[in-house]
Amino acid sequence: MEETLAYEVYKTLRYAYHSIRKELHNRLAENGITWPQFHALYHIGDEGIPTHELAKELRCNASNMTGLIDRMVENNWVYRASCAEDRRVWIIKLTEEGKKLKVKLVPKHQKNIEELLGVLNEEELQQLNTLLNKLIRQGS
Repeated sequence: MEETLAYEVYKTLRYAYHSIRKELHNRLAENGITWPQFHALYHIGDEGIPTHELAKELRCNASNMTGLIDRMVENNWVYRASCAEDRRVWIIKLTEEGKKLKVKLVPKHQKNIEELLGVLNEEELQQLNTLLNKLIRQGS
């Protein structure tokens, strides 16, 4: 069966996404942090975040969240605090070390994204963004 142009574009889009994602994950790993740990760090604000909300942000279940948080506690990046309103709820908060790591890595991650997409000029980026949003709206 002959591939259509649409299917070829789909495969290219998928390959580009995975290629960029893999490079971003590798660059985070150079800083001693996994993608899920960075993603969690990114979503933990100054007031902390309830475990169930963090799981929702990371699109994972409670059992995965427990292991992830345990490893982050071992690294001294976060700690668990009980919620004053509901003792069944744990709030995940950043330690001082976690805050420093977040301040260091978030701008670095954004710079990595800009570098990887830097092969496109401003006009090409805008055009790609417009086209991808068009695909997203069509799929909604």
